[in-house]
Amino acid sequence: MVKKMTSDQSKSGSIIGGLGIGSSGIHRNEGGKGGKDDSLLRFVDPKAVEKVTRQYSEQIKQNEEEVRTSQMEGGCSPELQSAPVGTKDDSALPNPRTRYEVSTNYYRPDIPLSGFNSPQIMIDRLAAVSYECQEYLAVQLNLFLNIPSKDKVKSLLLEGPSGCGKSYLAKSLAKITDSELMVLSCYPGMVSSHLIESPSNFAIANAMAKKDVDKEDLMNLGIISRAYLKSQTERVIFLIDELDKPEGSIDTFFLGPIQDGTIWLESRPPIRANPDNIILIFTKNFNRTLDEALLRRVHPIKMTYLDSTLERKILSPFCDPTLIANLVEVADRMRYNQGTYAFERPPAPEELLLTGKYVVRLLEWQVQDFAVIGESVFNILSKSEHDRAVLEHMLRYHPEYSDPLWGDPKGATIKMIYKRLGQAILKGIVHDPEAEAREKAYQQY
Repeated sequence: MVKKMTSDQSKSGSIIGGLGIGSSGIHRNEGGKGGKDDSLLRFVDPKAVEKVTRQYSEQIKQNEEEVRTSQMEGGCSPELQSAPVGTKDDSALPNPRTRYEVSTNYYRPDIPLSGFNSPQIMIDRLAAVSYECQEYLAVQLNLFLNIPSKDKVKSLLLEGPSGCGKSYLAKSLAKITDSELMVLSCYPGMVSSHLIESPSNFAIANAMAKKDVDKEDLMNLGIISRAYLKSQTERVIFLIDELDKPEGSIDTFFLGPIQDGTIWLESRPPIRANPDNIILIFTKNFNRTLDEALLRRVHPIKMTYLDSTLERKILSPFCDPTLIANLVEVADRMRYNQGTYAFERPPAPEELLLTGKYVVRLLEWQVQDFAVIGESVFNILSKSEHDRAVLEHMLRYHPEYSDPLWGDPKGATIKMIYKRLGQAILKGIVHDPEAEAREKAYQQY
């Protein structure tokens, strides 16, 4: 059953991860969703329920049967696995000035959030959206998705260093499962109560002006309430990014919504999520330890940087193999040095790819000066002031970058540091006129 509620559109709507949601309605931005039928969103008043129910009862039964069959097989059917990812028909969307509350007779999606027939299928599907997934990670994700959770909302914790691809994995999963992606970016001092509902200044102003205002319009639904409401009709991946930035009290806030699958509100009836239609994905770095009660309710996966094989695969369409090998060597030295060089954020694959593209373009422009090329990419490989100081220290004192022609490395100028980086990146690509003199100097030691 569908209950219709109308109100003036609130000004507090937000655009999150391609999904625009305000307190007064739901609308979708262009791009990113597959060709599924949104017909259940066409209810415009209670009188239409009976007609629409008759029209779609046979289709819903067929979808439920396909879901049961795919779950028994351990994943999606071959026809559904190969379904193209395109754009949804936005003609089925409701008026943005109307809100809907759907009962627990959930519409079963064509492709459930229940994993794939094998980890390799997941690897292939993720590769199709430009995410190179490690085998261990694909196995963990498939186990997480395939095991039923009853009424509990499935929750995943991705922990790893900054830049290892945690958020990008969540976005890629939303693409291959044709799910709406909603994102909550955590920050210090975040007010957790606003995640459920918050006062609507617009509605309060109307009430003060003695205009007719419904009780429910006085409060805007927070992002977690909107995600649970959305899951009643569509698949949702709710990304809670960098959970370890706020204080630890935020951890206990999520215990009830995960365990019970229900959001309790003051302004309206409770919102019950469809546990088959929603996944919560938490990400964290290493800022603090999470609450033990929350850790017991999530599936933890520790992520690392991509191995060199996968990084080479990402760079290969754009860069020469020798350039790729040089970039990966520099990046690995920044990442894996047993704490000798404490980088806060070593280069991620996207930084390496951007660095490679910059170098290729500079070479196309006939720029072959090592110092110019090193300076051009220095700030791409080291984004913060701290990391720039550490990279300079590494290029100045690391044995692999020592240069006998410099003399005392303490006296090396910043231009000489840039030059050393350029030489490391262009090794075997651009002739070094000092190579012979440097080799002779090494032999004298």
